[in-house]
Amino acid sequence: MKTEALFIAGTATYLPPVTKVEQAVADGRFDAQDAEDTQLESVCEATDEAPPEMAVAAAADALERSGHRPEDIALLLHACVYFQGLELYPTASYIHREVLGDHSALAFELKNASNGCMTALDIAARSLRATDDVAALVTTADKVGPPVIDRWNSDIGIVPGDGASAMVLSKRSGFAQVLSTSTVSDPTLERLHRGDAPFTPHHDPTHPIDLRLRKLQYLGDVELDEFTRRFRAGLRDCVERALHDADARLGDIARFVVPHFGRIVLQREVLAALDIDLDLTTWSWGRTVGHLGAGDQIAGLDHLVRERAVDVGDLCMLLGVGAGFTWTCAVVRITEVPAWPARPTGSGLGGGRL
Repeated sequence: MKTEALFIAGTATYLPPVTKVEQAVADGRFDAQDAEDTQLESVCEATDEAPPEMAVAAAADALERSGHRPEDIALLLHACVYFQGLELYPTASYIHREVLGDHSALAFELKNASNGCMTALDIAARSLRATDDVAALVTTADKVGPPVIDRWNSDIGIVPGDGASAMVLSKRSGFAQVLSTSTVSDPTLERLHRGDAPFTPHHDPTHPIDLRLRKLQYLGDVELDEFTRRFRAGLRDCVERALHDADARLGDIARFVVPHFGRIVLQREVLAALDIDLDLTTWSWGRTVGHLGAGDQIAGLDHLVRERAVDVGDLCMLLGVGAGFTWTCAVVRITEVPAWPARPTGSGLGGGRL
């Protein structure tokens, strides 16, 4: 979808302290061969912080940086993958009240696996295009932990990291103009994350979620080469649509914001599919925080801006992919490199914002 007069006005990230991968290996929590395969350096691990609290911290900073008032926000989309701290509770409404106050806005939670923030961006862009609304807020937050999820051994080639991110989309102005978005899906691949697991009335916390087993069950019936072929086809289709609508070519892209996968998975599923250079991606930073559930792309763009790793005029592509499978891409042009505060020191909700 070609977008008209749509901007990213503010971004922010909340990241708890990191655990070094070498320490996790020394502690016996992470297999040494898996550490070698993923080539991750460290992973963010929250302690007392609840996902909604982390989302509020990131959203408050993003809103302040955007220059918008709370009343300007007509749509709030909260994307997440994991448990948000309380069952039968509207997390988006909590973020709404804490960040925007009591004015009326459409606020709801969005679940689209690791493609969450990108799906939310696409939906928000469509909503702003179709209405007179001025701005929208996208938030993400995820946190994993035992007994439900063993961070270091729950998946193949991917290690979850805890944290939150936020983005304000505006029809007025911003530091980056959104030129296009695109979303492609291929539900024939949904069984990769289901395997042979049956549907049950509720999750039994005494049985940790084992994505490794589910994926191996699926790959026992479907060759990895066939999965990879379909995965790459979906990603390429999504990228080509976004580039077409942005009137750009892949070679025009200065930086790629990629999912925080381990090195082998990133190479097989993204870099080889698009034939892009690792040095043009956010991999060097993503490997220090882990896979932030629904929020890798907002966090990655926020990192590029804060570190002044982009220049005015640069085209950036945000690449999202989620189980199911869906791919979402956005092409944005940097219009300004804002002078936001430098990375603070400390930890906890008072010192973990970025």
